[in-house]
Amino acid sequence: MSKINKEIIFLIIFFILVMIAGQFIKTPVNTQTPDPDSQVGGMAIQFKDGISESEAKAILQNYNMTRNYRMEYNTNHTEERYYIMVDKDNWSDVRSELVNEMKKDRKIWTTSSPAHVIKKGNYYVLPVSEQATQDEKFLAILDKYNIGVKKFTWYKIRYLYIDGPRTYWTPKEDAIRIKNELEQNENIFAVQLSYIYSN
Repeated sequence: MSKINKEIIFLIIFFILVMIAGQFIKTPVNTQTPDPDSQVGGMAIQFKDGISESEAKAILQNYNMTRNYRMEYNTNHTEERYYIMVDKDNWSDVRSELVNEMKKDRKIWTTSSPAHVIKKGNYYVLPVSEQATQDEKFLAILDKYNIGVKKFTWYKIRYLYIDGPRTYWTPKEDAIRIKNELEQNENIFAVQLSYIYSN
């Protein structure tokens, strides 16, 4: 065998071994993409009745929102527009009367389940339907306990681009911390997080 034939056979065998080895060796590939459920692009904040835009801004300045944001005033796109605040001493009686009347007349006066009732200090906050605010029986029960219907004030927070197009969100962990801190404020009833979903 000539020297050239030996070199060709050696190269062929070498390439075959490289191809076989390539089948067993896997190169690491970064297939991890950010989880869209871990990115929060904003939040809807449910304030008590009568909070002005300047008061809301002053309240939010006391919290580390982690990013620059834009705030839209009084943006309620949910069914939760109205609520009643019931003193803890009257809560059982008021709730019982409301439930009994709703069952008897098959009316829906609340916009949420009883589990969604919010406790704030010495009061319970119960979201009620717009239908309830015009119902004579409902209003008679409230009059009996000297309770008025109030209207939630909603603000929408949207995080802004600050370091490029991929920075308009905050991590879920930070958003949950902010939500928990905000909900401790006496003027805020609830915070709903707006997650970013991939297309």
